[in-house]
Amino acid sequence: MDKPPSPAADGPAHEVSNRAANSADGNGSGTGPRTAARWKAVAGSAALALGVFAVGYGCTGGSAPVADKPGPPVTVTSQTPEPPTKVGTPPPDRTRPSTAACATRRRSAGWAASENAQHGDASWRASYETDSSIVAGYLDQVSAACGDTLGLHLSGYVSTASVTAYRMGWYGGAGGRVVWSTPKVPVSASQVKNSGAPTYTVEASWPVAARIPITEAWTPGYYLLVVRAKPHDAGDAIPLVVRDDSDGNGAPGSGSSPLLLQASVLTYQAYNNYGKYSLYYGPKDQSSKRTDRSRVASFDRPSNGDGYQAPFLYDIPLVQEAEKLGLDVDYTTDVDVDRRPSQVASHKALLIGGHSEYWTRRMYDAAVYARDNGTNIAFFGANEVYWHARLEPSPAGPDRRMVVYRQASEDPLAKTDPAQATVLWDSRELQRPEATLVGPAYGELGANGGAFRILQPDSWILAGTGAAKDQVLKDSLGGEYDTVKNDLSTPPDIDVIAAAPILFSSQPTMATMSYYSAPSGAGVFAGGMTYWDCQLAGECKNHDVDPGTSKLLAAMTDNVLRDFAQGPAGRRHPSAHRPAPGARALISSAAAQSDVGVGPPTPAG
Repeated sequence: MDKPPSPAADGPAHEVSNRAANSADGNGSGTGPRTAARWKAVAGSAALALGVFAVGYGCTGGSAPVADKPGPPVTVTSQTPEPPTKVGTPPPDRTRPSTAACATRRRSAGWAASENAQHGDASWRASYETDSSIVAGYLDQVSAACGDTLGLHLSGYVSTASVTAYRMGWYGGAGGRVVWSTPKVPVSASQVKNSGAPTYTVEASWPVAARIPITEAWTPGYYLLVVRAKPHDAGDAIPLVVRDDSDGNGAPGSGSSPLLLQASVLTYQAYNNYGKYSLYYGPKDQSSKRTDRSRVASFDRPSNGDGYQAPFLYDIPLVQEAEKLGLDVDYTTDVDVDRRPSQVASHKALLIGGHSEYWTRRMYDAAVYARDNGTNIAFFGANEVYWHARLEPSPAGPDRRMVVYRQASEDPLAKTDPAQATVLWDSRELQRPEATLVGPAYGELGANGGAFRILQPDSWILAGTGAAKDQVLKDSLGGEYDTVKNDLSTPPDIDVIAAAPILFSSQPTMATMSYYSAPSGAGVFAGGMTYWDCQLAGECKNHDVDPGTSKLLAAMTDNVLRDFAQGPAGRRHPSAHRPAPGARALISSAAAQSDVGVGPPTPAG
């Protein structure tokens, strides 16, 4: 639901017994050189939301809560500086891993293959298009370890709802496994709070409906908790990462696996417009200025719009592909990396999904340190490491709010310390272009059609795929794209493996896939498009997926995952500078007009 119901008697907190279940049914203008507005439309409108409320009322037969009445205001006062990191050292951890015996148990090699040999259940897929209807909820943490207890917060139009926890993976193609479920959790009708200007922060702050203990039945991984108002509803999904906090990789909390997959929950939250406010827009100012957008977004609310779709598009397909290969993967979130940066350098490789746009300073520093000490990094997406974000506490606990003002002039900390400004990473205040880490830099959003073309078929990333020179990946360009710009921020030995010709605003440009090796021996891969991961799954929002393209992207992904799990890829595959042809040459040599992406026309006048 887009807006919460009006207040009612709060249901009692419900202690749920844990049991294994074997079966169960945009960007705004920055202060740096990139000033073009890039606001994205998030699905859903007030009229549609009220229509959903009416359906919920009709289905449940109860008295319809008043959805438009706001709750008491929320106060946003905390503004905490991020301490600097000394060059050449990792940021210090600010939290400790779990000490529970079940959370610190080392996992032997091959544990993921054993996990995925268990019976799967595909019923989680029905929640893909659901998006907060009759009942909605959120968890009080983005991640947990064995021994922790999570608070589940629900509000809606029914008195009770069922909750089922699915672990995402391969499971013979089912894509998930039921780990835990409970048939009845009390649901209350509760308000949301809104701070109003200047931060426009929406916070649910609902009572705890259930407390869920995380036991050994919850194998570390990426989870969806699906809340259903009725037994056969599609359900509303809440993402959760269960961590491995063992010392298997050498240090406490380093996990047991060579690969570390970082779920981009900050980016999910940036696009979340529950309560009609996201970091992109508010309900009133629809001009390019978007003056009533949130500056501080809260995790203490459900997700909807693009914030709800993000896990399905950008992270879950990568989780499933890695576990399909039987690779051992530890799971974390970007919030957890900010809390414990040391975990990144403890792994052979860091895996980033299709869209990891918002990074804190500690995340950025941790990734750079890890790369410079031999940790590979794979960006299976685009528009990565674009905006600087800060984490703040809410009344519910630490790190429950993310701060992104976009304009240094609005950010209270930037007035005394420009390095604190929550602006573009390549702005004049920060001067840390994403290309220095990722390889390419952000291109644009909104190119229709278009296809990547293989430029370097001898690349190890294409080994065994049968791909040929100038082979076209039909319909592969989708969402946002990145491009290697070959400027001072670009790694000198970057290898452009494939490129997609684009005519954007009547100007020739391109999207690129690339790889470079760092002096440490680490390899860094960049997919160059936000729709890489969802094409693996064969299902992208408003984008047709070509089966041949999906198969080739999967084979390339498999090559990267298998090789990166072995340690510094640059020692086996040192890169050489192989640039793409010029954008005009790519366009003029396209085999078909449909292979050239076309962006918005140049505005009149």
